Amino acid sequence: MVRVTSFVLAVCLLTACAMPEAMPTLTIPTAAAPTDQVNGLTVADGYTITVFAEGFNGPTQMILGPHEQVWVAQINGDENAGNGQIVALDPQTKERTVLVEGLIKPTGIALLDDYLWIATRRELSRAPVAADGTIGPIEPLLTELPFNGRSIGTLTVTPEGNLLFETSGARQGNGAAAGSGTLWQVDPADPTNPQPVATGLKGAYAHTVDAANRLWTTEIGDDLMNGAAPPDELNLVALGADFGWPQCFGQQEAATNYGGTTERCQNSRAPVALFAARSTPTSVVASPWATDTLLVALWLQATVAQVTITATGDNATGVVEPFITGFKNPQHLVVWADNTLLVSEFATGTIYQISKEIN
Repeated sequence: MVRVTSFVLAVCLLTACAMPEAMPTLTIPTAAAPTDQVNGLTVADGYTITVFAEGFNGPTQMILGPHEQVWVAQINGDENAGNGQIVALDPQTKERTVLVEGLIKPTGIALLDDYLWIATRRELSRAPVAADGTIGPIEPLLTELPFNGRSIGTLTVTPEGNLLFETSGARQGNGAAAGSGTLWQVDPADPTNPQPVATGLKGAYAHTVDAANRLWTTEIGDDLMNGAAPPDELNLVALGADFGWPQCFGQQEAATNYGGTTERCQNSRAPVALFAARSTPTSVVASPWATDTLLVALWLQATVAQVTITATGDNATGVVEPFITGFKNPQHLVVWADNTLLVSEFATGTIYQISKEIN
């Protein structure tokens, strides 16, 4: 039996996502005037932004690799052509080494128990990592995973040493198809027997665990609910929680076109914060500069948002503000070793570095 720990607990790749006719946009409030710009990007007051690295081809997830490297998964061309790679970047020399290639839509990578774990189109695999950083043969663990034609998103390692991944939601009538719409946890000692953490999630593409050991996930919900695209979400995950998809959306609203009812949705878990419909949140991290603050990459909103969290019982509420604007599509966020933030941009293949100014 896989150990399920008790810590408090997506995209098309993304080219298939349609822009709404009139998508709301975020603007920087007057009280937080911009102080730094680069390549058309503007970061909020008190921060600086610089180019960290360039020349990637559809970068997806970044992680901190061995030997002070940054490891980057990239689509490397057409997303279904099987040209995907995992690349090691030396942040000092900017030298790049291809570690793995020939992957179909690699959107998630993680280092755990001396293995490189890889999420591709609908598979979870792993490969041994040698002491010198070279990668051994890839071993498929879970294949033909339930999905809705999109990838299974990013990978997250929990403090307990387990691995989180999602199976994007596919409907079967007014319910989720078997095994889909679920956030899963894998014990590396028994990797072919994942256990569900939470259900009712259309696209739990990105997740993170903060310093308070709380598990957060984004939600990409692009079905038409009662004739309109629903808002995307930030959620605080509790073990066994049901977030209600496809019968429920937004602030526990009933999707009557999928059989949702007020009673059903009031029994689902409420989101912490909502983003504009089809914002497409592809990454979330705890801010390295402030407690109870999360940073979220909104792919189609072209923004990295800041969400300030207030606990409310076993859940929370969040206030959303823009943090960095002007992207084409921010893809992934990772806190670098020097307490700065790295942000990858999918369209341009650029990685930016954000630092807090020291007064």
